[in-house]
Amino acid sequence: MTFPSVCVSRFSLTVDAAETITNMVDSANNPWGRRLHDVLTFATSGTSAYAVAPYEKVCRDDFHPQPRPGSAPDVGDRSVSGVLVNLEQAGFVACRTVLCETSSETYLSDGRSVTAVHVLRPFVLVGVDYRFSRDANHRAITQGHAYADSWEITDRTYVVRAGWYLVAEIGDFTTELAGVAGMDFEPDGWLFELEGFGASTCAAECDTCQRRWTAEAGSWLFRPDYGAVAWAFDDADVSDDGDTVACPSCDVGRVGFLVY
Repeated sequence: MTFPSVCVSRFSLTVDAAETITNMVDSANNPWGRRLHDVLTFATSGTSAYAVAPYEKVCRDDFHPQPRPGSAPDVGDRSVSGVLVNLEQAGFVACRTVLCETSSETYLSDGRSVTAVHVLRPFVLVGVDYRFSRDANHRAITQGHAYADSWEITDRTYVVRAGWYLVAEIGDFTTELAGVAGMDFEPDGWLFELEGFGASTCAAECDTCQRRWTAEAGSWLFRPDYGAVAWAFDDADVSDDGDTVACPSCDVGRVGFLVY
């Protein structure tokens, strides 16, 4: 495992939020996160997505446009959080927020959030495409509502196994799915001990005088660990390589950064 590289420029000191999520997924101890990732991607694609038990035989009539008692739930939504809420209401999963950070309170390029998802019983999604004929569109216009009069099953996903998952999204204002980690255990605390995921502390060190400084929680004020003075990142001289700044203590060395 390696720490994410730090992007340094005149007005930026960040690590790529997506890279930290990649580190999380790569450290997962089972491969089943990919299936939940694909299911969430499918459920946010705009197609009606019905959650059913694995290997359950379904036919076109099971997805009649007019809902019936006992019908499979349509869990599709525009957002990942909306899909998870729908799955939770249908009794397939239980969810809780593990982490929610903005870019302003960390050294992340974007905000990120992580949700622990406990799949209580296996499921698959069945995609159904509904179509409206000219007559159905006319009824919708004249009566204010009409059901589709043509539909077909288009897709069926792989089985999402019961167990624990971590679902990660990135973005400060609007979010997008960034990765899903499959876990063989309840992941309380695991995420916060994961090397290459933390982004709340930034350490700086000069390659010549070896003086060190630390900043916390997205701050650009670097305080000395010993024998030096504090300095502000926005006053530093950034190098052309975009990785270091001039040392504010010895004026000779270059200061590099590590975010964790």
